[in-house]
Amino acid sequence: MRILGAAAIFICMALGCFIMAQGQSNNPEEIDPGIASLDTVWQTVNEFHYDSTFGGVDWKEIHDRYRKLADKAENDDALIQLMNDMLGELKVSHYAVFRMEKRAGSGSPLLSEGSLGIDLRILGNDAVITYIDPDFPAAQAGMKPGFIIKSINGLPVQEMMDEAAAGQVPHPNERARINSMCDEVVKCCFGQPGDTVAISYEDEAGTSRDITLQIKQRTCGTKFAEEFPTVYVDFKFEKLNDDIGYIYFSAVLPPADSLFADAMKAMGDIRGLIIDIRGNPGGMHEIGETIASKLLSESTLFSLFRYRDSTVQVTVDPDPPVFEGPVAILIDVMNGSASERFSGCMQSVGRATIIGERSPGVVGPSDMKKLPNGATLMYLVAQSLTPDGIVLEGRGVIPDISVALDRTALLEGRDTQIERAIAYLMSELN
Repeated sequence: MRILGAAAIFICMALGCFIMAQGQSNNPEEIDPGIASLDTVWQTVNEFHYDSTFGGVDWKEIHDRYRKLADKAENDDALIQLMNDMLGELKVSHYAVFRMEKRAGSGSPLLSEGSLGIDLRILGNDAVITYIDPDFPAAQAGMKPGFIIKSINGLPVQEMMDEAAAGQVPHPNERARINSMCDEVVKCCFGQPGDTVAISYEDEAGTSRDITLQIKQRTCGTKFAEEFPTVYVDFKFEKLNDDIGYIYFSAVLPPADSLFADAMKAMGDIRGLIIDIRGNPGGMHEIGETIASKLLSESTLFSLFRYRDSTVQVTVDPDPPVFEGPVAILIDVMNGSASERFSGCMQSVGRATIIGERSPGVVGPSDMKKLPNGATLMYLVAQSLTPDGIVLEGRGVIPDISVALDRTALLEGRDTQIERAIAYLMSELN
């Protein structure tokens, strides 16, 4: 079982599931741990990177250059930044050096026990609320989609976004940069049940308001294996009209696959289906394949993984009952890894029309290693491709129908991307 994308970082940080660095000296005085860490990072990439040409860069020259700079690093933060800059020379995702304890304390929608019930996106330069869960504190306090969040716990949102944009790990493209900025704000809406969050926001009339909300316990937690922590996968489904069903899941992790099958049974008479994975950071590629098996009517070459010395083909067989009506998948800039692979491959095999905004193109798979200085390295081990040979890394998934969210529509209670998906499906059904 391989974990992909942002979900990999969150799960692995909670577990501490990393392997010890190879080639450490038995005598810690023989070599500085920081220098040894940089050498370990370089050697790991040199051994495992799927492309022996390293994208055309001189990986040996890069080591020598950064090795000299490492001697001048003033502190641990500077050294970690230096290692991330070195990894950034490869210009691909799923490479990062970080302190596990810092990541573990940063919170995440995937692992947090509590929530305010708020989702948001960066529209223009603003952090705009795009969804309010009716069962959570934000809705009960009268907050609505379209409101602009200005500060959280006294920290201006703009400062939060600027810090994320200038983060330690270089962003491979503008979409990934926006993803990081939005994630920095989103995670502030999650935490421990009972904690309070002070929010300043602008309402539909442009009036500035302040409110303090208490984080509420989530009930969607699942411990799907003993060695994994409890993860929180939000899942919902409904019939939007007599013909069209709607399914949303927040991560490509259990129990999304079994819940998907149950939802399809419950909506058995629908003729068209919307799968909403906007904001989904990824998870386990097997879960995406299980969901695809409920939508593919014949054995299908679904994707490829290109390693340095081999290419692995992944075939998905149908799992009856199979839904054969038209499918629309909603994506946006907050997608990542396994969710990009799922949507990109469904598009490639001609089984779904993709609607929304282009995804960042940050696609694994990756693994983890502990470095001599105690930091953790996440490193890429393969290149992910669609069955027709499209490399998803950097490119992302390009929608068949591009539609952006609109603040005015959100204030009116309308989601333009869902509206466009309904219109597409109805045109296919008529």
